[in-house]
Amino acid sequence: MKPRVLLLRPEEDGYSALDQSAGARLAWRHGPLADLIQLEEDDFNPGARKGLEEKARQWGENVSGIVGATSVPQSSRLGEIAEQMNILCFVANNNPSVWQGRRHVFHIGLPTTQTAEAVAHVLARASFARAFLLHDQTEFQNRVATSMKSALERRDIRVGSGSDTDAGWMDQIAGSNADLVYLVYSAERKALPLARACKDALPKTPLLFGRSLLRQSFIESLGSGAEGALFVDLFRRGASQSAQEKAFMSALSEEALSIATANHGFGWDAMTLCGRALSSAQGNVSNAIDYLESGVSLDGVTGSFRFNKENHNGREGFGPTRISRWCNGRLEEAFDA
Repeated sequence: MKPRVLLLRPEEDGYSALDQSAGARLAWRHGPLADLIQLEEDDFNPGARKGLEEKARQWGENVSGIVGATSVPQSSRLGEIAEQMNILCFVANNNPSVWQGRRHVFHIGLPTTQTAEAVAHVLARASFARAFLLHDQTEFQNRVATSMKSALERRDIRVGSGSDTDAGWMDQIAGSNADLVYLVYSAERKALPLARACKDALPKTPLLFGRSLLRQSFIESLGSGAEGALFVDLFRRGASQSAQEKAFMSALSEEALSIATANHGFGWDAMTLCGRALSSAQGNVSNAIDYLESGVSLDGVTGSFRFNKENHNGREGFGPTRISRWCNGRLEEAFDA
């Protein structure tokens, strides 16, 4: 009997959950474990006090695994429930608060410090000397900016930073003589007017956007201003790809999804890793966790994973992070990593 895995998502139109769900679904249809697991899907009302808990417990007796397209607080609660009900749980968050040492929970998002180090490495190799970080004031984006500043300064790149809430923020950027402006934002509605303002005021200064903004909708909204834009990316665009990466890109194309996002990849990998572990253990959850914690190297479309009892994130080194450029209507590798 095939192990059953539940894809659980909130009843909302947030693009992170939508993309993760799409990626997980495509992994089941087209990925390396197609036909080896049975997929179930459901959603929950994030506004209901126990919406997530009720749906997870409703399915708990009938599934061996759960892939949650969920936020950090939702994933933390889902992990608690999975532990109580002996269900293998995969989520895409990188925040360690999601794990809390639970044996049943694996959280595969790329750590902020790892991404910062990888981006700084590429920018240093590309000979950037001065950068300005314009960042949102959310807790997460403040953390990203802090990590990015430290990583750049360790490579002797001079860094200025500020927020669009600061008075005269454009004057700060212009006065820094930066040869790159990195907009550290996740929300398109916030980033779009700032990107346009920077493009108008500093037309020759390259703009770099975080991977959350590498989306077709954002690029289309930028219009002609998208030409030459740089993006933190996870994928080799048009370069040599593994068989799994080719299957991933092909599956997205079949669904008319023209640009693979990080969340597509996280969803694909979460479903693939969960399914692979359960399939290898014939649906036995404890044995599946033993397999994952054994230190076996597992390849995904967002990089490689090696889990152990002390590390349920599985990421090592710089990971797959690279920088892509939008050029003539497509993405291409911008610099050598």
